[in-house]
Amino acid sequence: MATTTDFLYPPLPGNVSPVFHFVAVPLFTVLLVLNTAAIAVVLSLALLLQAARWLLCCIPGVAALGRAIQTQYHGLIQRLANRVLKDPRDEPILAAAITVGLTTVPVFIAQLVIKDLSWALVVAFYAFVYGPNIRAFVRSFSSMHQEGHRTGGIFKRASVLDKWTGNSFLYMLFAIPMGLIPHAAAHLQQHHRENAGPLDVYATARYDHANAWHFAVYMVREVMYQQLLVSPYLYFKSKHKSQQMRSMIIGNLIHLALFVLLALYSLPIAVFYMLIPWCASNFLMGVIHWSQHAFYGGQQDPKDWMYNTVTLLEKPVNILNEGYHVCHHHWENVHWSESPALFERLKPEMHAAQSLVFRDLSVLDLFVMLMFRRFDAMAKKLDWWEPISHEEKVALLKRRAAAAPVAEHERAYQQRAAAQSPSAVHFPQQTAADVS
Repeated sequence: MATTTDFLYPPLPGNVSPVFHFVAVPLFTVLLVLNTAAIAVVLSLALLLQAARWLLCCIPGVAALGRAIQTQYHGLIQRLANRVLKDPRDEPILAAAITVGLTTVPVFIAQLVIKDLSWALVVAFYAFVYGPNIRAFVRSFSSMHQEGHRTGGIFKRASVLDKWTGNSFLYMLFAIPMGLIPHAAAHLQQHHRENAGPLDVYATARYDHANAWHFAVYMVREVMYQQLLVSPYLYFKSKHKSQQMRSMIIGNLIHLALFVLLALYSLPIAVFYMLIPWCASNFLMGVIHWSQHAFYGGQQDPKDWMYNTVTLLEKPVNILNEGYHVCHHHWENVHWSESPALFERLKPEMHAAQSLVFRDLSVLDLFVMLMFRRFDAMAKKLDWWEPISHEEKVALLKRRAAAAPVAEHERAYQQRAAAQSPSAVHFPQQTAADVS
């Protein structure tokens, strides 16, 4: 009888118990409905804010004034960064943290003081957390991401929380307003160790990335396990990583304790300031995982991360060079400011791996185009390695957006396992089907 260790791709996320999975899926389906409703509210506000921003920029002098204020702001923070950061180039991360502290924190404190739910404060909180075109969310997420890749964080004095929680104070400062359960250890020591391969609990290899139903299944079947740190915990358990297992539990407990304390004080505040952002972030994290590794179709080597990893260039929301995702997986601790130079050096390897590069697309742009099967629009943005026609680009993208050939990979894995097993030596006629 086959066990979960007999498979290249775990049958269930993190090899979770089938009984647990049977109970969890209906609950996660309900959560998907809530997640979708929450993100609809957030994106509606983000679009309204973007329209207001566009109208303001139409007023002569406003855009120039905004740029001047931004330059002065970053100039002031750079002086502080030179004194307190390990690497002064991380000033944008410090600036993002200070911005969060000066906006969301006062709004939240004011709401606690008032206690009765204030719709003006709720809207202000969402505006500061997500921003026009969700650029504030992207800024915070990118800063949190880079902070999580710095051992001990970006400050010269390491965060004492790292040892106990696997997350620095600054990481949690970014994560909690967005509704994210702090998960730095899961991202760094699971996703980057497995690199979107068969054992990566964040991978999307099984799914057709241009199929909305497949995305819904992924959200229910896998994303909620990721967001609740269940599948990362099970991964670390399989590797006997007790410290990482503990950080998964503590990350959940911190978030749950904050929610319970807030709910005891005021349930409406807990719902609007923690639960709804958590639901919205669940959806956004699913979008991010789906889009950053979106092209598994035709993949020969199941561990060829360069094949499925997407590079997105030259978009205004490409904060901290997050679009250079291949560079980030090639060298997980590369400083974000060095990614463009690394990209140039990696081009021959990327060409050989047939890695996909798009220009002037954000993660959300790519996701929407995939969901609506806008291959024609994607093809116009594709920067392919050799000259090919537009029609050939469309055909390429359709082929690559398909799911990885998981069954073929599994058969090859089973055949290798059978050939290497002691029983195969004594019974050479045995097949992969016999041992599975």
